[in-house]
Amino acid sequence: MDARTLQEIVEIQVERLSGGAPICATVFEGVVTLTGAVQNDMRRLMIEQELLRLPEVLDVHNHLHVPTHAGDLRTQLLALLEREGVAIAGVRIEAADGAVALSGQATSWFDRDAIERLAWTLPGVRSVENRVGLPPGAVEPDGEGVEISQV
Repeated sequence: MDARTLQEIVEIQVERLSGGAPICATVFEGVVTLTGAVQNDMRRLMIEQELLRLPEVLDVHNHLHVPTHAGDLRTQLLALLEREGVAIAGVRIEAADGAVALSGQATSWFDRDAIERLAWTLPGVRSVENRVGLPPGAVEPDGEGVEISQV
């Protein structure tokens, strides 16, 4: 199959899978490079996986991104946490003038840490105060790594 035909096949597949999102797909020596914005991470990964099913596609460089939602910092952080699958049921988020305050209780140390780390990634965040607690008996890292209790 020549390069032009593969480019056409890839473009047809991307258009079919994109859900109307503006995506640019280029093909060079069997490697597809994707750029643009998609609605969510599931669609971003689905497009990549479907293109990898084409026998002529050797690799996919997936540079698709999910745009942040417009709105205040709290709204943006909630959308980001949902998109990343971080559990926030017992966590309260307050944001004003670039300062984010986190409180309440997380289900795990991983979620507690992820909430803070993701808050710092938002544009306009100047400070993050993390007062999120953990339930009794939750595993917490110590100074040398994660503590694991033996049963």
